[in-house]
Amino acid sequence: MKSHSLKYLRIAVALLSVVVLTLLFVDFTGYAAARVAFMTKIQVVPALLAVNVAAIVLLAALTLIFGRIYCSVICPLGIAQDALAWIRRRFAPKKKRRLGIYRFEPAHTMWRNVFLGLFIVLAVAGLLRLIPMSFAGILDPYSAYGRIIGQAGVPLWRLSMSALGDAAAADGTYLFAGQVPGALQNFNIAVAVVAAVTFVAVTAFAFMTGRGYCNTVCPVGTLLGYLSRYSLLRPVIDTDKCTRCGSCGRKCKAKCIDTKNHVIDYSRCVVCFDCINNCREGAISYRLRRSRPAVKPDVLLAGTAAATDKPGSAHPGSVASASKPDSGRRSFLIGTAIVAGTAAAAATGKVTDGGFAPVKQKRRHADAAPAVPPGAVSLAHFRSRCTACQLCISECPNEVLRPSTSLDGFMQPVMTFTDGFCRQGCTRCGEVCPTGAILPIQPEEKTAIKVGTAVVDCDSCISAAYGQSCGNCAVVCPVHAVKLVRADNGNLRPVVDESACIGCGSCEYHCPVGRAGMLSSSKAAIYVNGLQTHQNV
Repeated sequence: MKSHSLKYLRIAVALLSVVVLTLLFVDFTGYAAARVAFMTKIQVVPALLAVNVAAIVLLAALTLIFGRIYCSVICPLGIAQDALAWIRRRFAPKKKRRLGIYRFEPAHTMWRNVFLGLFIVLAVAGLLRLIPMSFAGILDPYSAYGRIIGQAGVPLWRLSMSALGDAAAADGTYLFAGQVPGALQNFNIAVAVVAAVTFVAVTAFAFMTGRGYCNTVCPVGTLLGYLSRYSLLRPVIDTDKCTRCGSCGRKCKAKCIDTKNHVIDYSRCVVCFDCINNCREGAISYRLRRSRPAVKPDVLLAGTAAATDKPGSAHPGSVASASKPDSGRRSFLIGTAIVAGTAAAAATGKVTDGGFAPVKQKRRHADAAPAVPPGAVSLAHFRSRCTACQLCISECPNEVLRPSTSLDGFMQPVMTFTDGFCRQGCTRCGEVCPTGAILPIQPEEKTAIKVGTAVVDCDSCISAAYGQSCGNCAVVCPVHAVKLVRADNGNLRPVVDESACIGCGSCEYHCPVGRAGMLSSSKAAIYVNGLQTHQNV
């Protein structure tokens, strides 16, 4: 394949990649989860946390062969930055578009290492269970993209699909009838703030510096940059053909081409192939690297003199060495706002009493211990692996998973049963989780995993406290762990068999207390307390 065709191939693969990953977050039917969930498992940070040896070897091999191709065709945040940079160029003045809006800059090595070091410290602290892994996940590009899509893309998609379904129903075609979850079910103030700060930072970097975020802040970009210095294939400048017009450097969004010295910093090059297509003389090609690139003697002497006169300059024809950061540039500050917010906004659909009058929204018991999905093994294991990418929350068809706002599980999902319960045949969260925080299990295994225990509040139970005929919790329990017994006052009250209860939350979801308008309580009379470590029943 000719070098000039590589750019269009890269764009095609990148578009396919980002569409598939976005579809995983917005799809509520489970179709994408069953077919393309592997795309999340070949992201760098999830692969490392899951100790996915096959994915780690694949990514390392791709980088050592092709350079940082991951950043251009696999990483969704990297692809999004390319789109933002393209928008920036489209709205630039015509003359600037023609000449190019970028200029070569030395690598900000100190800042790259600072952010990489910060990420490593947070990740190690998460693995040691000192803090939740979600704090390290703030810097993970895949998880950052997931939070942005989860808080913005998912609600918009669901609103549009709900409107489409309503329009089709008016014509007698019940498209998506009963399938579209509430548009704001997964919205969370804390996650939205972190996603918004990330989006603003990435957009600002993309507009002002092209791939500056990837080459300054992103720990994955820095890590792969160390490998890409030794890549087998790379863009190479043919000094015999080069006229030093500088077009390649002015249009390089990674700002890594030193046109004066014919040097490309391969640790920052994201292999977008733009330089190849922009070179009118055909002086840049993507080919095997040479141990000692051929350089004309006069160019070598000129480059050597320039290197002598200018401290920190790289040797001509070699990979650009790490340069001292420019002290005149502003510091790169990424602020992460940690805001205590509500657990989730109300669903768009109203809950009705018998289909007539709107009734109250049931609230979660504040004193209920957090429960995590079957397959998570334990609360400690889950919190030491989950980067809070929000994929399992978006994929949950039962609307059980919600982001946490507590610092000990910041942004990580917990199970709440006010709007749904964990159905026995559903194992989608384990199928899509890329980090190993939720391990995949079979439906038959799930029935034997105990994630929590139901607790009865007899003071608010309409049967035990008021003598009304109910028994919903006993009727809907899939494992028959709730039974009704006669209390001393003659009323029937629910009793939970803790050895049989698995904590699915069906009793809490179906409990009418908290929904009924005539009762003062806004919480169910039976609720689930999560277990620190899951048990087999």
